[in-house]
Amino acid sequence: MGMIAEFTQNGTKQWIFQRISNLAIVLYGLVFVALVAGMDTVNYDSWIALYNAAWFKLYSSLTLILVCLNSILAGWQIGADYIKEEGTNKLYNLVVRAGSAFYLVFGLVIFWAG
Repeated sequence: MGMIAEFTQNGTKQWIFQRISNLAIVLYGLVFVALVAGMDTVNYDSWIALYNAAWFKLYSSLTLILVCLNSILAGWQIGADYIKEEGTNKLYNLVVRAGSAFYLVFGLVIFWAG
């Protein structure tokens, strides 16, 4: 928890992390579009082949982790800007973190369970 608190108090690190993670998310989207555009036939079997490739599962998982960390940081920034009452702000941040954790776990199960 100390590392997270230290990270959230350093604006430069936040800014750099957001830019790098946003770039990684955009690159993921471009790679995904290129892969789909490069498919001979887009059907169920081609989707299964794409999502069953270990490299794609790993790449998707890493991008999902970045998305969730980015959402926690963005939620904290929104809460700090617009929710001034401390108890409400803490509750809001708890909901954002819980939602992001749920999204991460559910996404990883989808990627790796099949």
